[in-house]
Amino acid sequence: MARKKVVLFIVEGITDQESLELLLEEFIPNDNQIIFEVVDGDITSSNNVDKKNIKSKITDIIKGGGKRKFKPSDYLEVIHLVDMDAVFISEENIYEDQSTNKLIYKEDGIYAKNIESVIKRNNKKKGLLNLLLSTNKVYKSVPYRVFYFSCNLEHVLHDKIEVEEKLKIKYARDFQDKYIDDLDGFVNLICNSIFTVDKEYKDSWDFIKKDNNSIKRFTNFNILLKDYLNE
Repeated sequence: MARKKVVLFIVEGITDQESLELLLEEFIPNDNQIIFEVVDGDITSSNNVDKKNIKSKITDIIKGGGKRKFKPSDYLEVIHLVDMDAVFISEENIYEDQSTNKLIYKEDGIYAKNIESVIKRNNKKKGLLNLLLSTNKVYKSVPYRVFYFSCNLEHVLHDKIEVEEKLKIKYARDFQDKYIDDLDGFVNLICNSIFTVDKEYKDSWDFIKKDNNSIKRFTNFNILLKDYLNE
């Protein structure tokens, strides 16, 4: 009997896993195995990640810090889910707000205490995302794709661009509970909503880079879901 192939999801937070893991297990064929790797943050914004080492960092994530002993041939593919965090918006839509110590995302732009630091972050993240978009193999030979939720997961799934940390898990579990027995509803939500970017993979990324789309409510996750539905 052939060994199960691994579909590895690299995600930024536990709420991604809580929201999607059990649902995706219903769509990934039974002869494959889903693994979620929660990296607790945005690798494309990390201070110790740059264009020279991001691919090796992703390989380290795939290996699970040495915990996973799978060979490259054991993987079906690696799926990287990222929050857009309004990274491609115009600098004109980054506003100074001395009352906050964090980035505040609103429909019209980013509010922050230090505008220059946001511009620096955005430029770095844009560069790394563009590099990842041109990457179709990681860990030697494993197929790799990156998909986005904009401005973040909660924005797409719950239409709430700012959610307190303590509520994120509740939203995630409520979402999973709602759709675990309504898979058709889940597919319809992801694939046929106003936030669905119904384009080919590359075109979906060209779309999110345009104008201020990266702060608006969009996802190209439907592309991945349809791929597995059509298998």
